[in-house]
Amino acid sequence: MAARRNWSEEEVQKALALYLRLDFGKFHSRNPQVISLGEMLGRTSSAVALKLTNLAALDDSLPQKGMANASRTDRRVWAEFLHSPDAVLRAYEEQTHAQGLPTGFAERRAAFEARQDEVHQSQQARRLGQGFFREMILTSYQSRCALIGLDSPKLLTASHIVGWAEDSTARLNPSNGICLNALHDRAFDRHLITFDDDLRMIIAPDLPEATRRQLIKGAAERLAMPSRFLPDPGFLLRHRARFHARLD
Repeated sequence: MAARRNWSEEEVQKALALYLRLDFGKFHSRNPQVISLGEMLGRTSSAVALKLTNLAALDDSLPQKGMANASRTDRRVWAEFLHSPDAVLRAYEEQTHAQGLPTGFAERRAAFEARQDEVHQSQQARRLGQGFFREMILTSYQSRCALIGLDSPKLLTASHIVGWAEDSTARLNPSNGICLNALHDRAFDRHLITFDDDLRMIIAPDLPEATRRQLIKGAAERLAMPSRFLPDPGFLLRHRARFHARLD
């Protein structure tokens, strides 16, 4: 019998990069993405599927969907991702590039390294991070707007609760995102709408009445819940503070 091989930190980072972008129902050994990662790691697809299930236990905002015995390495990688996501982003890039997905980041980065253009690198890194964030948030909300239920990804945005430029440590935190349609995303980003503790929409009182009607049209009483990574109450509190400060 072959000796059991523990998961290294780098392997868990690669598994986490996939976990964050897959629905729970796709954590199985027949999923092509699971098979591809298994081949990349030299592990069976069943082992990768089990690791994805274990990682689900690390989302403490929802009832436990994973196994209770997530390893210390799993927990460390998850905590480090929230603080500094670079390693998981690199794993995401490797996976999307291996699958032939058109991120274009690797090619642009190579061009950057030849030119030593720091500004260009920063811009491309931001695009990669935003692409990863979008996949996480749309997966969590099953590609449906949490407010009006619109289900066309072309019209959906992974809206940051605390803006990208406001807090670098929260940029890729999956609990810092809500899936919204383009109109409500724009209003949310500009602090023209916000959400209370019960996730009900609050509209700025200084907006024209016609605009208010459009924002209310088709909107649910409160935000629909994601399958995982509930909006963090602390991030929502910070957003409301910006909303009220704009009115002062």
